[in-house]
Amino acid sequence: MNSVAVFLNFLWAMALVVGLAYFAARLLKKIGWGRVSQAHYLQQIDYLPLGPKRGIALVQIADKTVALGITEQNISLLMEVDEEVIARQAPAIIAMQETTLSQFAEDLWHKIRRNEGKS
Repeated sequence: MNSVAVFLNFLWAMALVVGLAYFAARLLKKIGWGRVSQAHYLQQIDYLPLGPKRGIALVQIADKTVALGITEQNISLLMEVDEEVIARQAPAIIAMQETTLSQFAEDLWHKIRRNEGKS
């Protein structure tokens, strides 16, 4: 083989390798592999949807747990939640037909609504 043919084979092989690497990287990005969460101090514990683009979220922020009201236009702090209360109630809630903290969030929503009615 002459040097031109070897060089063309090399270019073809390099183009193939670069193309395969490009498509593999796009595929891995699409499935979420290698994605690192930017949140180091935040964790969503639970979320209760209350309608289209509305809900209550229980969020762990550093060493505090808070209930947030979420709408399309706004996020509001509803209350700080005592983690000891959650820890005490969690076994009972889970024992009741595998209910999660969504029940806690739903009860919280009803209490908030009742308090709004009193105001």
